[in-house]
Amino acid sequence: MALLAIMTTFVGCSTDGYWDEAPAENGVKYTFDQKEQTRSIAGNETLTEIKVPMTRNTKSGSSTVSVTAKFSHTVLSGPSEVTFADGSNTAFYTIAVGDIQVGVAYSATLSIAEDATSVAGTSTATIKLSKAYNWIPAGTAQFYSGWSGTIGDEGLVGDGVKVEIEEAEGSNGLYRMLSPYYYSEKAAEATGVTLKEGSHIQFTVNKANGAAVGFPVVVQAMGESSNDDGNYYFVYTEGDNGCSFENDGNLYIVNAVIGYDEGGNSVSLGWYETAAFIWNEGYPW
Repeated sequence: MALLAIMTTFVGCSTDGYWDEAPAENGVKYTFDQKEQTRSIAGNETLTEIKVPMTRNTKSGSSTVSVTAKFSHTVLSGPSEVTFADGSNTAFYTIAVGDIQVGVAYSATLSIAEDATSVAGTSTATIKLSKAYNWIPAGTAQFYSGWSGTIGDEGLVGDGVKVEIEEAEGSNGLYRMLSPYYYSEKAAEATGVTLKEGSHIQFTVNKANGAAVGFPVVVQAMGESSNDDGNYYFVYTEGDNGCSFENDGNLYIVNAVIGYDEGGNSVSLGWYETAAFIWNEGYPW
C-alpha cells in the first residue's frame, strides 16, 4: 500500500506521461514472499509443517486464491487454495510434512495464476527440504595413506595417524572418518599442497560383523589441493579401476584412485592409492 501511495503522488506531478503508462492493478492480487526456500533439519529432528508466506495488495475483506502444488514425494502435501482474513494482507500456504528420510532430496513447487499475481510479485515458489544425518561417535582408527604410511608386501609402513570415526545415526552401517587425509598429510609435513580440515571420507560396513561393503558415493573431497592439479579427490568405483575394499580383523585395506579437477567441472583420474585403517576402538561388533 505504501508503494501504491508513492506511485499515486508521482502521477499527480508527472507531465511527460511516464507515470500514466505504469501498469495498474485491478482487483485483488497476490504474491509469494520468496522465490525459493531451503530447509535442512538434523536426523534427530521432527518437522511436521513448512509455512510459505504470501501477501496480497489489500487488507479489506477476506479473499481466496487458488494454488497449484507439485510435490516430489507423497510425504509432502498441501491445500489447493489459501484464504486471507479480513484486515490482513498476509497469509501462509502450509505444507504438511510426513516421515521424511535422511539423504533424500524433497521439493515442492507452488504456483498461482499469472493474472492473479501482483505486478511486481512472484507467481511461483520452490521449497527444498532435506534431512541430514545425525553423526554420533563410533570410536577411532589408525589411518595410513601415501604420506603418513601405507601398506605393501611387507605390511603396514609408517606410523599412520589417529582419526575419529562417526556413525550416521539410524543408518544401516554408514560411517565416516573425520578429515583423514588432512591429518595424514599434516602429520607428514606434506609440501606443495594446501590442506583444509572438514573433508570426511564416508564408508559402509556390515554392522553385524564389520565386513567391508563399499563407499556411498564415487567421489569424495580429500581436503587437499595444489597449484598444479587443483583439488584432490578420493575416487572409488566398485568393481572398476582396480578399486577394492576389504576387512581382515578390523584392518581395512582400500584400493582407490586419486582424482583432481584442475579447476574444472569434472574430475580426472590420476593415480592409484592404497590406504588402510585399523579400527581399533569403539567398533560395534
